Amino acid sequence: MIFYKAFTNRLTIALVVVFLSLQAYSQEIKENKGFWSGWSININAGPNLAYTDIDNYRFYRVFSNNSEWRLGYGIMLQKRVHPLIQLRGQIMNGKLSGTKRRYNYWFEADILETSLSGTLDLIGLFGGAKVRRANFYGMLGIGFAQWTTDLKTHDNNEPISGNGHNTGSGLWGRTMEAVIPFGLGLDFNLSYHWNINVEATLRLVNSDVLDGKEAEFEYDFYSYNFVGVTYKFKKKRPKEPIIPPEDLIAEEPIAPRPVIEKTPQEKRVIVNEEQQNLLKLLQERMLEEDAKTGMYDSPWKDVEFTVQVAAARTAIDPSIFQEKFNISGEIKRTHSEGWYYYTIGTYVKYWRAREYRNILLTRNNTKGAFVVGFKNGKRMLLSELLHHNVDQRSGQQVAEKQRPVSKKSFSVQVMATRDGNISPLAVREMYEIDEEVYKEFEDGWYRYIVGNFMNYNEASKLRNKFRMRGLREAFIVGYKDGRRVPIKSLRD
Repeated sequence: MIFYKAFTNRLTIALVVVFLSLQAYSQEIKENKGFWSGWSININAGPNLAYTDIDNYRFYRVFSNNSEWRLGYGIMLQKRVHPLIQLRGQIMNGKLSGTKRRYNYWFEADILETSLSGTLDLIGLFGGAKVRRANFYGMLGIGFAQWTTDLKTHDNNEPISGNGHNTGSGLWGRTMEAVIPFGLGLDFNLSYHWNINVEATLRLVNSDVLDGKEAEFEYDFYSYNFVGVTYKFKKKRPKEPIIPPEDLIAEEPIAPRPVIEKTPQEKRVIVNEEQQNLLKLLQERMLEEDAKTGMYDSPWKDVEFTVQVAAARTAIDPSIFQEKFNISGEIKRTHSEGWYYYTIGTYVKYWRAREYRNILLTRNNTKGAFVVGFKNGKRMLLSELLHHNVDQRSGQQVAEKQRPVSKKSFSVQVMATRDGNISPLAVREMYEIDEEVYKEFEDGWYRYIVGNFMNYNEASKLRNKFRMRGLREAFIVGYKDGRRVPIKSLRD
């Protein structure tokens, strides 16, 4: 008895300390979302089984001749205080029964339990806090059990003894003792507001008279195994955020290069592959620029990097994305050209923002997240930042050279974009091109052309070299008297 009381006292103190610390921590990481944020209510029901000195078998419960299976039902008010931890208050009412046929007696008890417990998401403990379809959790708590018990003969139900009939200290004179519930459960997310859970628990009671009979073992147990339905108090479900297609494809919108004599389906595949190839090259060049300065010095003057996790045409509460992606940090919302952008983090080094973006992709399932740069508050593409640095190192703003005019010549096109801010020098830097790069504009497209050859074979060798470097859609273009014409007209 002394051991039990010492254990329960320490458990109570530990639960109070954990509760207070988690409350403080949760207040640091969450925004003010209203009083009912994180609250839910659960109703449950299932079998109550007694494990006492009066039973026919140690583990198996009999169904006939005074069945040992009884029903319990309850209600819980729950509060999520941490992405992995939930506190709950529970009231459970039900029956218990046990039979000892060889000694000709059995008992029946009416039990009422009130308890405070906590659950810990065991999957999230090792795999990170994420929104999952199912969660496996552990439960531990402390409370009080109140009961009335009748011990009777098995054959004719004559009373033998009992307790809790206006002689105890509990409600309505019932016997009352401390109880420690513990167990495991599975929680399934059905929808935005509804969950269903299955839980198996044991209850250790600080008494040996739950069954109406004292025996060798000092403590009685009973189990409550139930199925519950949970309603989560939340605001009306917001509309699913709209994310622009370009943000889902790559870290930076990159215009496709023209593709000749391909079917529409082939063009889509090539565009995606080429965007990824150019994006990879841009990232490598950005990291190289970072490496040219110290660990904490930035090569990007007046530039800050952040990670964009979503964008929408309408204004959406950033807390919705915090919940959607299980992000504890602050998500900022900015507005530009009809779009609302949602970003997190601020870094002066590109590589730091990129590492955080990788963490968000891996642990928070933020599909489409990418790094964005801001220079003096203006949103900039990675290619703009890169070519600006290249021009700065050259010490001059180099005038763009015009392609020489000749009667017949051939060149290789490596890139086309609607963004005219990219300089030919930046293209040479990105693709490690030794030859001269020319920039042309026509029909709303800026095209980047390499070389000026008098015969097709020389241009073909350069095209093949680019393709070996990964620029698979580099192709040959022809010129006549300085004007672009179909290749076929020059080879006839």
